[in-house]
Amino acid sequence: MKFKKAIAMGTLITLTAVSSSSVVSIAEQSNVENDTNIEVVSEESSSESEKVNNNEETETVEEEEILTLSLDAAIEYAFENNKDIAIQEIELQKSEVSYDQNRKALRDSEKAFDLMSSISGPRTYEVTPDYNVNKELLDNGASKRQVKLAYQIAKWNKEIKENEIRYNVEKAYFDLSQMEKELEIAEENLALSQKQHKDGKLMHELGTISEQELLGLEMALSQAQTVYDATKVGYDMQLMNFQNTLGLSFDTKVNLTDTIEYKEYESIDLEKSIESALENSAMVKVAQESYELAELTLQAIKVRYPDITFKYKEQEAEIAKAEKTLETAENGVEMGVRSAYSNLLTSEKQIETLQKSVEVAEKMAQLAEVSFELGQGTSTKVMEANINLMNAKKELTSQIHAFNMALLDYEYSIGLGKNQIGGM
Repeated sequence: MKFKKAIAMGTLITLTAVSSSSVVSIAEQSNVENDTNIEVVSEESSSESEKVNNNEETETVEEEEILTLSLDAAIEYAFENNKDIAIQEIELQKSEVSYDQNRKALRDSEKAFDLMSSISGPRTYEVTPDYNVNKELLDNGASKRQVKLAYQIAKWNKEIKENEIRYNVEKAYFDLSQMEKELEIAEENLALSQKQHKDGKLMHELGTISEQELLGLEMALSQAQTVYDATKVGYDMQLMNFQNTLGLSFDTKVNLTDTIEYKEYESIDLEKSIESALENSAMVKVAQESYELAELTLQAIKVRYPDITFKYKEQEAEIAKAEKTLETAENGVEMGVRSAYSNLLTSEKQIETLQKSVEVAEKMAQLAEVSFELGQGTSTKVMEANINLMNAKKELTSQIHAFNMALLDYEYSIGLGKNQIGGM
């Protein structure tokens, strides 16, 4: 998949006026690395006849690096800075070397079987040292297929690692966007509570509301501040997770340009989706090939060992295990598709309901405020209406996030997968 290289850099400049008699503290900036430059410009005038402390304004210019990222740009950045990609590339190169060596060994064994009556195949692929069994494994193609499967797994694992990184970035982007929205909601609620408290103080001075009503507004303001502070902590934690996922410095500020919202998607045919998922899943492909190889191995063992021997029974057990593994893999893939699809439909329905809830909560909050200003309502009603509005908005944001995650899970559930496969 190709991604747009659209990583933009932004600079935030803050101007702060201080007096020359003031102490300019930069303790808070001491832990910031080279991303922050602080320039203090001071002007001071003096005369020979007298020394006077002049209060002159100085400007402190603080620059912070802000990384502006779209979702595609975030994925691109992660791919460029993730060491797992380089590791997986080396693993693939190792598998290529092993694959070439094993293919050569197989060709040599085939030639040797034509010339000699007995020879053991290379240890990298043989099942048993028995000559007849090994020859049959070469003749029925099991040895070649096993060597090829080991190499194919390495190639799939590289793609799967890329899927894993891409999914983790998308999830981290969605999670941080949700927390940004929740922080915005908490900030709106705090600003509203501050306004109502300010208006309430004026009304109390005019004698239109009681001391108890004013205390109610103060309590609402305190609760709004607590919610905001807790949400800010949650945002900071989510930001660190995002930075860690992308490989960013924890000092790097980010600006996400893509908003997480409800969006239209193509109609989904569940049965066709399951069929596609079973065809595309690397886990199912490996399980299917392993099952077929187990059967071919039993065919080779039959050449030398009758069905009453331990060797024969042992391979029959391996076939049964391989068959169970295949069924488990297929069921897991189907469950993944059905679960993602079900979550998608559920969150979509709840979004419609919660959008109406927000509309109702907004009207109720407005009515509660107007009634209070007219002396027909109480501060308790205002506080309850504010809380209900904030919670309705948060629930809507949460469901939109759940919808996007369900859609993301569905898209990955019908593909190659995002969980790496163990070696053969």
